[in-house]
Amino acid sequence: MNIYAKLTLLCLSLVIFSAAVLSFIADLQVEKTFREGIVASITQQAEEVSNDIGRFIFSRLNDVRMSSKNPHFTITGLGFEETTTRLQELENLSDLYYSFSFFDMNRTRQADSKRLSIGKQHSGGLYWTELEAGEDFVMDISKSESVGRVVMHFASKVDDIITGEDIGVLVGRILVDELFSVVGDFSLSEDSTRRLDIHLIDRDGLILYSNTNPQGILIDSYEKFDMVSSMQEPGVNRIEDDGTLYFVSNETGYRDYAGNNWTLVLSISNEKAYAPLQKIRQQILWAVLPVIGLSIIFALIAANVFVRPIVRLSNAAKEIGKGNLTVEIPQGSKDEVGTLAKQLSTTSQILIKRIEQQKMMNNKLQDQKGRIEKQNSQLEHVTKQITDSISYAERIQRSTLPPLSTIQKVFPEAFVMYKPKDIIGGDFYWFESVRRGNNEYMIVACADCTGHGVPGAIMSIMGSNQLTNIIYYQNYIDPKKIVSRLDKVIKFELQSEHDEGTSRDGMEIGVCVIDLDTLRMDFAGAGTPLRVLKRGSKEMTIYKSPRLMVGGIEGDEQEVMTKLRKEVIQLEPGDKIYMSSDGYQDQFGGENDKKFMSKNFNKLLEESSEGSMLEQKRTIERTFAKWTRNSAQTDDIVVLGFEIK
Repeated sequence: MNIYAKLTLLCLSLVIFSAAVLSFIADLQVEKTFREGIVASITQQAEEVSNDIGRFIFSRLNDVRMSSKNPHFTITGLGFEETTTRLQELENLSDLYYSFSFFDMNRTRQADSKRLSIGKQHSGGLYWTELEAGEDFVMDISKSESVGRVVMHFASKVDDIITGEDIGVLVGRILVDELFSVVGDFSLSEDSTRRLDIHLIDRDGLILYSNTNPQGILIDSYEKFDMVSSMQEPGVNRIEDDGTLYFVSNETGYRDYAGNNWTLVLSISNEKAYAPLQKIRQQILWAVLPVIGLSIIFALIAANVFVRPIVRLSNAAKEIGKGNLTVEIPQGSKDEVGTLAKQLSTTSQILIKRIEQQKMMNNKLQDQKGRIEKQNSQLEHVTKQITDSISYAERIQRSTLPPLSTIQKVFPEAFVMYKPKDIIGGDFYWFESVRRGNNEYMIVACADCTGHGVPGAIMSIMGSNQLTNIIYYQNYIDPKKIVSRLDKVIKFELQSEHDEGTSRDGMEIGVCVIDLDTLRMDFAGAGTPLRVLKRGSKEMTIYKSPRLMVGGIEGDEQEVMTKLRKEVIQLEPGDKIYMSSDGYQDQFGGENDKKFMSKNFNKLLEESSEGSMLEQKRTIERTFAKWTRNSAQTDDIVVLGFEIK
């Protein structure tokens, strides 16, 4: 193939490549803009639907709450017919309500606007359960016993106008079909071919409303419930699964209505959502094709103009390629081609010298290559030995840590987040159930040794083994005595008795001893706090321990005990206990690369305590991963928690 053909192909290739790249970039930008528009549109619709549902429920609850304060209901002794008349008047005030009923506090229906099930006792349901638990007003979606259809119940207690005591319950019913007027029918196009699937589900995944499966209301569970239940971020969460877009909004309530923990799911297949994108791409293609045609014509003309001087240079270059570096090179033109000819001539002269120099350099490089390969081989061998040793040390260290099942046998709701900075680390935890006489105790410890990596791991193994010895073989059960004895044996192991009070080697530790019969907990520690969240409380109690370093506390064992402090806490089922090293709160990260801080760590434990301990562990791990997204881990981390049963 001659130079003309090559240059022509090159120009054509550049034209086609440039057009393809520009088209590709334009297509990506259009697709990105289109997808962002679709996501924004559906997100807005999800927010609107969620707000509309919350506003609707709040308004209807407010209707019933206001009606329950009407003197016609708050005065005892009102006759059946008069009560029925008042209920019918309430029903006629709005087309939304299907019926109203008035119950006494024994769930017996005293009156009904449609005169259904009069005198019968209600079998109870979700709204009755919540009312009997102390709520003043509630709502739920369930099948009505009197109507026999799926309805929304809006219930409010009625208080005696004189005594203020609860004398009955006013219940309003709205057919669940009325939710369609609130939710509506959302579509991404005018012809409804891109309609959104809308599902409202409760906290257990049961379908409360569906525009695609109305016959499954209160019968079927939402098939993607496991996926959407994990999406707990505020606002509208988006996820794509099996070629379908899901937009999930968790109910947050409206004004003083706290909500029922319902979840709204809007979904649509990718095929329907992005259907117009193909038409847009076709329009872009028809716009680009004429430009490509004109560019090809220009490329053919340019190739013919520039090819001739290049042919002459090509012939000279062939001679140089054969080894004839003294060949005459034509230098007539003064344009870039002429400049290239001059440079080629100069280059041929320089090339002769460089070839000789290169031969000498090649010989030197060959010698250096051999030495470097030998050094690399030695380094790889040493590195492998070190890595294998540390990996084996990790297995040894982890073998000293108790399995989670040990504490879960006593407290099933428990977790441990153990995250060394390196392969091995200086934090450790210890727990075991022991028996002393007729009493059984659960002993839990959390420690932060000085250093991390290999030194920290050695210290943690030493501390764990000494704890086992002190508790199992020396029969210590008092946490103050355990910590003071541990200080003594660590001093002995580190040979630091001669320099008490100045050693920087040791560990911070907290020890809990729980009497499983009385649920009394004794706590003592050095530098490690204990966090207790009582059942029903949203604010955590923190028991701080003295800022001491076990293995470096000045004085003998009795003197050390006087410096320690023992906390006695009476526990109850449902209380939650947390212990941790300082690695989590001292971690740098976030937008400003600052420490996480203890107050944020305490707040995180409080806010994530409502679910199970496993869910709380996942929340703690997700928060840590998000915080350290752009930062390296700075210290070993251990966080453990368990719930008293």
